Amino acid sequence: MTELNCPYCNFDEYDIIDKNDFGVILPELDPLSKGHSVVIPLRHVTSFFDVSDKERKSLSSLLELARNELKIRHQPEGFHIAFNDGDVFGDEHTEHFHIHIIPRYKDQALILDKRWGVLSEK
Repeated sequence: MTELNCPYCNFDEYDIIDKNDFGVILPELDPLSKGHSVVIPLRHVTSFFDVSDKERKSLSSLLELARNELKIRHQPEGFHIAFNDGDVFGDEHTEHFHIHIIPRYKDQALILDKRWGVLSEK
């Protein structure tokens, strides 16, 4: 099931990094670092706790694929992997469950933003 106004239900096929029967890897529209990507279930689901076992395994496989691809493409030192569950910050993107995989680079601070409940002093 897809939602008409959901950006994660209505992605461009050309943006797909990889996919399987239950999910897709896409570049993050507002990246926090080079290579920042999201792993998204194809079914419009709002919570990690509403994902089926098959979907969970599928998303886990995609997360590993994303990590491997990002290591080859960008050689990060590590990763910040996270997701929000529920409409915590009033962000329309949180209506469709997704997992962030954010490459971390040596000597580059990860500056979180309002998506993570952090208010910047910029």
